[in-house]
Amino acid sequence: MSNLKDENRKQSNTIKEGTEKFLDQQRQQIENTTSNISDTTNKVNDNFNKYQRTNNEIIEKGIDTTNKYQQESINTIQSISNNSIELQKNILNTYQSAFSRFLNDTSKSYWNNYLYPQRYTDLYNKTNQNITNNTVNGNRRINDLVLGSTETFNKSIEIAQKYYNEASQNYLNFVNKIEKSYYNH
Repeated sequence: MSNLKDENRKQSNTIKEGTEKFLDQQRQQIENTTSNISDTTNKVNDNFNKYQRTNNEIIEKGIDTTNKYQQESINTIQSISNNSIELQKNILNTYQSAFSRFLNDTSKSYWNNYLYPQRYTDLYNKTNQNITNNTVNGNRRINDLVLGSTETFNKSIEIAQKYYNEASQNYLNFVNKIEKSYYNH
């Protein structure tokens, strides 16, 4: 009987030891799994933060580039407008100078030859009308040129903006695909 009790105690101790080993192994596996999950989560967070920083840098560069092109557009339009106004002033000054000289010559000629006043008046009116018509036509052509250039320039800005937006969207789609493939593996 004492042998049986000793035998039972040995088996009981063996079972307890086996159970404790099993529980220790299970605890170790749980710790390893927890550690692996924590490491994987940290890696995913690091990668996500890296992609997010990269995306933010790209977006900031895109905004800076867009602002730069918009400022260049504004400066170009301002320059075209200033040049147009300056050209109109030069044309008016040229016509005024020619007209002033004509008036001076006409006046001298009239006083020297007072027998032909009607002819001088007709010539003055015709010259005045020609100068006015040329000034109006010159200004109209300059305005048409500036308007055409501005419309073409605005259209090129719209096209550039469209391609920039498409490129940004394609890049974001690419990043999303990489992110999805990373999480799927």
